[in-house]
Amino acid sequence: MYFANGLFFILVIFIALVVLLYFFRKQYNSVINPANLLWQQAMNEWNASPWIQKLQQNLLFWLQIAALTLLMLALAKPIWFSEGIKGEQIIWIVDTSATMSAMKADKPLIEQSKQQMKQMAERLTGQEVTMIIAGAKPKILLSRETDAAVIQREIARLTVTYEHENIEKAVKLAESLVHNKDTVIHLFSDSVKKADVKADLTNIHYEIHNAAGIQDNVAILSFGVAAKEKRISGLAVLENQGKKSVTYPFVITSEDSVVFQQEVTIPAGQQVVINIPDLPEHRFYQASIKAGDHFAADNELTAVYSDLNPTIDALDDVNPFFIKGLETLGIKTVQLDAKNSLGLKEGGIILAEGLPVNELPKMPVIYINKSTNQDELIELKEPIMSKDSLLTEYVDIGKTYIKYASKPIKGNWENIVTSGEHPLIQTGTINGQPAILMNFSLENTDWPLHPGFPIFLYNSYQWLSKQTGFLGYFQPGEEKWLQLDSKQSVLEIYNSAGKSLSSLQLKTENFKAPYKPGIYQAVADEQMYYFSVLLDDREKKPVTAPSFRLNHSTANDTELALKPNELLWFWLTLIVLALLMVEWEVYRKWL
Repeated sequence: MYFANGLFFILVIFIALVVLLYFFRKQYNSVINPANLLWQQAMNEWNASPWIQKLQQNLLFWLQIAALTLLMLALAKPIWFSEGIKGEQIIWIVDTSATMSAMKADKPLIEQSKQQMKQMAERLTGQEVTMIIAGAKPKILLSRETDAAVIQREIARLTVTYEHENIEKAVKLAESLVHNKDTVIHLFSDSVKKADVKADLTNIHYEIHNAAGIQDNVAILSFGVAAKEKRISGLAVLENQGKKSVTYPFVITSEDSVVFQQEVTIPAGQQVVINIPDLPEHRFYQASIKAGDHFAADNELTAVYSDLNPTIDALDDVNPFFIKGLETLGIKTVQLDAKNSLGLKEGGIILAEGLPVNELPKMPVIYINKSTNQDELIELKEPIMSKDSLLTEYVDIGKTYIKYASKPIKGNWENIVTSGEHPLIQTGTINGQPAILMNFSLENTDWPLHPGFPIFLYNSYQWLSKQTGFLGYFQPGEEKWLQLDSKQSVLEIYNSAGKSLSSLQLKTENFKAPYKPGIYQAVADEQMYYFSVLLDDREKKPVTAPSFRLNHSTANDTELALKPNELLWFWLTLIVLALLMVEWEVYRKWL
């Protein structure tokens, strides 16, 4: 026991004064009373309850002594030694990766970490707490927070984000926030090893809390579909990371219907390749293995189907060098009248030159921005430069001569090839579909005479083939700027069940993928796109590791802290008030 304000024990003087007052209280003289008729009755009562009589006689004295003593103890502020949290500054690094969703005792591992943090928060004695999420990009949730209610509320909000943890960056960020020599960094994860914690501050104590839970695990490492001989085939790779052979059903579904099912036996510690020779045509497929293991996040994987060899439809008059270049590459090209869209095949690519942009079909397009007015052409005098892109791979366009270029079309475009500040080749969207924009005509250049021209056509064909109706594959929570030609510029995100998840303004906000892996839909102006969120491959091979400490002195394994109990001070004061009320009532009855 320890008293924070021991100086208040000087109040014992008042207790001594009360005792002295009772010593020198008024004394009564003995008087002879000739009448003793009632004396026998008084003595009988006295002998029957002598202790009660004495207690009643001195009750005021004891009440006053008790009140003064408790008041003195309350002012002295009693403190006792209790187990506390080491460090004046506490930094928590929390792993919210996919493996933290693994189940242990019917609870995910992250709940185990949250429980540890809650217990630590209850033992805080005014220390500053900083909380960092160790995602792909570490994020600060709390900064030097001392309010226990705020800390507990932030702990309760923690959830799995399915990102792969970046422990190294999180530790670097935590070390940059250290402002007190007496700082302790706590890291909550499931598989952090000493080699993962590259600590630069040797005077800072590290506590690594690993929540072990994953034992035998079965994962789908990869899954994809493709067109082959007029059929759609699939391929999946499954791995048994456990110590015994298992047999589970492997199922492929699409739009709530089962399109393939097979019992698969996977030997211990080995991989199995499953060939799916024939699948009905759908926009996307979801593979799952009904393993029922502790870690379910790697038991499902999605794949989006797109025709890798679409037909190119050339609308109206197109420079013949385009047609010949595509035919040289073996790409089927069909010449069509722009006014007749019946011949357009869904999933194909269009090639247009000089047509109004608003008259183009809603399909992926290679668009030649050709100006019919000679006065609107811009003469190029600056060197031609290109940036690293799939379109310019193996294309040495810097040696190409281009005399005139057209004014660029307004919109959110990414410049691929430029001459000074004038864009020559751009990528973006037209009518909500991926587009490659060329701001010059072939008759104003010698590009068809260079070997890079057919290579550019091939790269463009491959790029548009992969972009058809599909926004792409994303990591959980990945942010990316999308260029969609939407009149309202509002993109609504839905999950596979059709539930609305979020909406964003394309002109002012970055697209952020959902955290949970799966297939999703994005809708803008009634145009639907698909995209897939995939689990990081490093999260498909979970491991466990024991907890450990760094820069720790074994002499301080049990750290005690002085913890003032303000509640005890309150109760002592309340008891004093009650004693004063009782004293007043006793005194009133004796008057």
